[in-house]
Amino acid sequence: MKNFDIRRFCAVARWDLTINRAFYNKMAMAIAACSILPVLFYHAIELLEKVMDSDGVGKPYSSFLGDLEIISVFISVFSSIALTVVLGFMFHNLRNRQGRIAELTLPASNIERFLWHAFVVLVGAHVWFLMSVALAEILNAILVAVTFNFGDYEYVSLTSKVCNNFYRTLPTSMVFDESFHLGAYVAIILSSLLGMSVYPLFNAWKYRHNIAYTILFYILAWLLLIVLISACAAFAAICSWDVAGFFYRTYGFFENVPSWCLVLILNVFLAGLLFLMWRCTYRMYCKAQITTRRNP
Repeated sequence: MKNFDIRRFCAVARWDLTINRAFYNKMAMAIAACSILPVLFYHAIELLEKVMDSDGVGKPYSSFLGDLEIISVFISVFSSIALTVVLGFMFHNLRNRQGRIAELTLPASNIERFLWHAFVVLVGAHVWFLMSVALAEILNAILVAVTFNFGDYEYVSLTSKVCNNFYRTLPTSMVFDESFHLGAYVAIILSSLLGMSVYPLFNAWKYRHNIAYTILFYILAWLLLIVLISACAAFAAICSWDVAGFFYRTYGFFENVPSWCLVLILNVFLAGLLFLMWRCTYRMYCKAQITTRRNP
């Protein structure tokens, strides 16, 4: 059997979407709800206040412009959580024994099945998120006309606010040269992808409760890092080491290294680590069995 064939890949997609239609519908509804419910909830409160108002006039439209920022933040936070959870369900077919039998006996290669699952959580879920934000935009435009007295009307896009929230998570200023801000953004994006890739990695290792294991891993990793830094600081204080001088000399060394070189080294390291994580995820997926001690 060839490693990859586009017809078999499409057949895997049709099979998965047919067999797991209920699961995908729930995931789609959850993602859409993260974008639509904040809009509905806000306008429901405003309409209720308008009805209960003695003159029935309600708030001016200018008051809504400030509240729109809050709505977009709720959408961004809830959607980020939902998309992260979706990553933890990358290999949802393997949660039970019957699902593993159906998945592993498909007449398709491992790479075709793996790429389809990756496509669903990395591309399909994010495309649906953008479509959900667009639906929330249309709904918001309709409800604004019903809820508010316009006055000086200037419609502000909810979609632009949500996109701006995600953009603001990137650094607006870096210690690098101005010409290498793009490399700094790439480093931040690669770091974010590394953080998200832990969820599929744990899902390939543990088919059930893997999201809880991933969160526990993050908690333990941060605690270990804090303990390690504290222990090193205490040990340095006991030994009377010139830690400040060491960092000053280290900073002086890197200060003489060109910014583009530091950015390039960092991006190569992060890209290599990202590649290793996904390769490890794929290798563990290829070793999936009907029953194991880890996944009974």
